Amino acid sequence: MLAITVRTEDDRDHPRPSAEALAGLVRRIGAKRDRFLVVERIPGEPDVYVQVWHEHGGDYTFEHRDGGADRHFQVLLDAPEPVIAAMTAWARHDPAWGEGLAWEALALG
Repeated sequence: MLAITVRTEDDRDHPRPSAEALAGLVRRIGAKRDRFLVVERIPGEPDVYVQVWHEHGGDYTFEHRDGGADRHFQVLLDAPEPVIAAMTAWARHDPAWGEGLAWEALALG
């Protein structure tokens, strides 16, 4: 079990999913009213999370925030596998979890 909670667009929480269950949630998103996941660690830290948005036929917009608005980044990915790998590594506190992804700062209004 991973020490995370996954919240879905329909406002359901999935506490402490297995890596396989997290992968299933990422692969499932894309339909209307089921397009995103927000993942927070347990115990949570303010403004620290990863999230993904996906609509069928489009890219996966994967984001992470590590504190304030100036620490919010995103990357567009064309498949669920790199999202799953990064989310799982992030949940496991792997210090290299986001390496190899082309992160861009996200300008928030």
